[in-house]
Amino acid sequence: MNHSMETIQHLRDKIAQYEIREKEMAIRLEELTDFIENASIPLHWVDGQGIIIWANQAELDALGYTKEEYIGAPISSFHADPETIGDILKRLVNNETLQNYKAKLKCKDGSIKHVLISSNVRRKDGKFVHTRCFTRDITEIVKEQERKTELIRMLEESEMQLRMATDIVESSYDAIISKKLDNTITSWNSSAEEMFGYTAEEIINKSTLLLLPEDLVEEEQEILARLKRGERLTHFETRRITKERKVLDVSLTMSPIVDASGHITGISKIIRDITEKKLEEQRKNDFVAMVSHELKTPLTSILSYIQLLLSKVKKTDDSFGIQMLTRTEIQAKRMVNMINDFLNVARLEEAKVHLSNSEFELTALLQEIIHEIQVTNTSHHIESDCCEAMLYGDRDKIGQVFTNLISNAIKYSPIGSTILIRCELVEGAVKVSVKDEGVGISSKDQEKLFERFYRVDDERIKNVSGFGIGLYLVSEILRYHNTKIEVQSSIGAGSIFFFTLPLR
Repeated sequence: MNHSMETIQHLRDKIAQYEIREKEMAIRLEELTDFIENASIPLHWVDGQGIIIWANQAELDALGYTKEEYIGAPISSFHADPETIGDILKRLVNNETLQNYKAKLKCKDGSIKHVLISSNVRRKDGKFVHTRCFTRDITEIVKEQERKTELIRMLEESEMQLRMATDIVESSYDAIISKKLDNTITSWNSSAEEMFGYTAEEIINKSTLLLLPEDLVEEEQEILARLKRGERLTHFETRRITKERKVLDVSLTMSPIVDASGHITGISKIIRDITEKKLEEQRKNDFVAMVSHELKTPLTSILSYIQLLLSKVKKTDDSFGIQMLTRTEIQAKRMVNMINDFLNVARLEEAKVHLSNSEFELTALLQEIIHEIQVTNTSHHIESDCCEAMLYGDRDKIGQVFTNLISNAIKYSPIGSTILIRCELVEGAVKVSVKDEGVGISSKDQEKLFERFYRVDDERIKNVSGFGIGLYLVSEILRYHNTKIEVQSSIGAGSIFFFTLPLR
């Protein structure tokens, strides 16, 4: 009896111990399940057919899917690279263990996550049960590496461009230099050495005033002020001095050097020696002036003889002779005007133009010009709508401006059309315009219209004579009067040339 009681008690103790162990195991299982389900590391299982059979919350959160969307779907649906997942599954089937295998996963929002996958296979009785996959997000690391790679690429590209720029600067035929805002030279290429005679060692950290003629100091200050305002100067012609004190004619292109914050810290200069070009231009101008002067004397005599003959013929009934001599006189006067234009161009190029300024009445000057033109040209109607205005300037040269503008309007307008000259008062000045009904000028040609010897290439005016200096003279004369000629025109709609002059 006692033995039986002991046996029962022993069994009860055993059962109590089992119950305690069972509770402990349940607690451990609950803890382990919670640890896996809510671990911060994404985990998932995939069966032998590549179907996801389980995933913890970290996995779902990382990719943005719900359990219903993720579990039960092929793992390949969530890989951005089909070849990668194919290789992973193949290796796992072959019982390999993967450590930090790089892959790209597709998130629900369309973004891509770069991950490292560590995985092996749980097998039972040698059969594939499921994988055990740990996923580590390295997206930010990959992006940072990509940013570093891109920065390195950009740096290498910048270095290559810098080397190319340095090679271009050093191999340029033009002198290329840079300076601080206080005129201290900071760079000096080999062409600058050859042009000015100073080596880089001699000139760097010295002032650019060493290269400047004394009479151009004020000009340089004005240029520097413009550059400090952010302006850029292109093909500015001036003079500079070499180490041997030889004066060079140069063309400057200058730009401000701006730092990362937008502040101007210096000036870059490209200097081209145009001394030979200037000498060639001078020789050409001297030749034109000489030839023009030599032609003017006999032509003036010829014109005088024609006018003398014309006055005698007009006393007879020889209408044919009068007509022929009148036409000859017109052509002779045209040649005289052309020669005068060439002489004026030569004077402009030599900067020998001197203004004889005086006070004059605008309307009276215009009436003289119109009357003179209509004496020899009756093919067009010239109308004037001008206000009374007293001006101060060189009356003869302003008269030449009107003569050239009206003559041009006649040349490029159909016979019988009207040339209209208008004047109007505008804020203490008078605006003068010459309007024609001619062929018009394209916007492209307008950009170069006032350049010396420029001729519009247009089939409609191919038979119109001229050398392309009339409008250049107009532009230069007005420039000497501190104003400028402007044009409004379009093809087939005529042209309006206009400028302003201050009232006396």
